[in-house]
Amino acid sequence: FRPQQSGLRSVSVSAMDFSPFGQPLFLVGCSDGSIRLHQMTSEYPLLQWNDSTNGQPVIALQWALTRPAVFFVLDASSNIYIWDLLENDLLPVAKQAIPSDNVVTMAILGEPEKTTGLLGIALAKESGLIDIQYVKKKWALPQPGESEKLHLLLLQSF
Repeated sequence: FRPQQSGLRSVSVSAMDFSPFGQPLFLVGCSDGSIRLHQMTSEYPLLQWNDSTNGQPVIALQWALTRPAVFFVLDASSNIYIWDLLENDLLPVAKQAIPSDNVVTMAILGEPEKTTGLLGIALAKESGLIDIQYVKKKWALPQPGESEKLHLLLLQSF
């Protein structure tokens, strides 16, 4: 699987996550801050965002467990970006800086089988502390027909 640009690039893949919704999709985060959305059947990405972290390396990324069009990205400067592809497929819809203590990784938690819209982010910090933050309902509650809307969006971009 390759980026949209051809030729040699000194960029390494630093994070990866497969869609938990039964779709043949996966996300890739790279050391140059670029993010790619790949389909298993194509060598090149369906979507690629080159400067969404202002060049900061992607440390972790993960799909929301409750919404197929939402994912979260952590960069090396301890910023968390929320992407909602149905709201905006060009830029993150929110950015949250985590001050004072460097975040080294994150994990998304929730109960996808429940419709309560409870979704959290566990942040592991350099100091050894773990911080859990809850995500706003608008990014956590499943949307009607979201999988189909995402599928149509990805067909248009390909």
